[in-house]
Amino acid sequence: MSVTRFTSSPLLILALLALVASGCGTITRVERDVYTTTTLDTVVTQRVTNPPGERDNGVIAPSSRVENRVRTVGYADSISVREYPNFIRWCLFEGVSLVGSADANSESTKTGLFGLYRDINDVLFGEDPQDTSFIFDGYMFRMGLMEWKLDWFDHAPDWSWGVTAFEIIRPDNDNILTGAGVLSVNKRFYLRSKIPYVTIRPSVSLSLLPTQYVNPSVSAEIGSIGGVNLRAYVGYAFGSALFSSTSEFITVPYAGLGVSVMDFLNREEELDTEWKYHEHSAWDVGLIELTFVGSEADRSIFATRRSGADAPMIKGVTGRFAIADIALPFLDYRLSLGTSLINTVLLGSTEYGIGVLPLRLTYHWMPFTSSFRVEPFAEVNFAPSSFVHAGVRMSFPVADQMSITFVAGWANGNTGSRVAGLEEFGFSIDQRRLVDPHFGAIYLGIGASLFDQLFTRKDLRYGKGYPHE
Repeated sequence: MSVTRFTSSPLLILALLALVASGCGTITRVERDVYTTTTLDTVVTQRVTNPPGERDNGVIAPSSRVENRVRTVGYADSISVREYPNFIRWCLFEGVSLVGSADANSESTKTGLFGLYRDINDVLFGEDPQDTSFIFDGYMFRMGLMEWKLDWFDHAPDWSWGVTAFEIIRPDNDNILTGAGVLSVNKRFYLRSKIPYVTIRPSVSLSLLPTQYVNPSVSAEIGSIGGVNLRAYVGYAFGSALFSSTSEFITVPYAGLGVSVMDFLNREEELDTEWKYHEHSAWDVGLIELTFVGSEADRSIFATRRSGADAPMIKGVTGRFAIADIALPFLDYRLSLGTSLINTVLLGSTEYGIGVLPLRLTYHWMPFTSSFRVEPFAEVNFAPSSFVHAGVRMSFPVADQMSITFVAGWANGNTGSRVAGLEEFGFSIDQRRLVDPHFGAIYLGIGASLFDQLFTRKDLRYGKGYPHE
């Protein structure tokens, strides 16, 4: 992910690569007990044959009893399999917005909170943001992070070591530190031992390629709940590029605010708890959901020059990446508050919205005993596009971590962009391609969700008399 420019497509590709890279580590420890049952059996058969005629019972005579003994030995094997988590932390993506990191002569990266809130004109068309006031100087991204228990210090608790598949530290628009296979050593101090955990984590990370740098830091963390975590950082990174033509040394003192999604944390005692007994806080945790939609938009994103009756039936696509729906203590915990790392609602060539970390309220209804579910939802997207999105989603699980979805919805708001720099967008007015930033459309769609773990009411940790209740 060590690039100087991000759009939604490369970000998705890199995140998928990070998922594959982090998945190379062992996340499950399997223990097998093999039992052999031995059965010993002896069958005794006795037969007495009395000779015909009269006998003198007063005289002792040899007995005619015949006894037969048959012994058998049987063996039966059985295997008991137990699966345990084998990691302290597994994280798909972490984004941190940096403050105080910029060089005196450098500009901000203009990437906003968590390094994720870019201006939509920059995302889609490569245009500079119109707003010139920026709170955050730069950003730090981590993708594909895993941590395991570290036993170096006489088995002292809460020590871990980790590997990050891709890491980028960009303090400003002119400087950058990137790492692949970044090593780290961490120590956690738990201020709260119940979900969501509250921890203080000193950490030191080391990168060798493509940039050599050291990054000591201290972070305060809340999570994980549904794979979502909030973080506050203070750190000091320093290093230089190994293969650069110049030997410029970069120092990056920074403070930052961060968020991570699909980020799961286990305490050491949880490593000895079988997977099937782990507590769940979310109705849905998934990687990606894509839906192809037909809408009332005039033009399709797949054929922007065709309009009206000539336009294709499929007008656009909606998608969510890195999804979490966390149960709320209302309506028997069937109400959830969810989010996703990236949310796209593309209903037509000029009816579109892109949201980062939106808030989504969902009611989870399972009308039958099967896993089929109906989910009315309402969603608010803040940036880079500001719009509301509501509808009903029906989900049909068809395989492990895969579902077919049907969605009927409505979206209304502001794209956040007015001048489109591409000829395919908008309409020609005074030799400029202008797009009305306001949009609204109703749609129907069919799609699928992949690497999607759907839980039921009985899977949730609530209402079971656990100590946290």
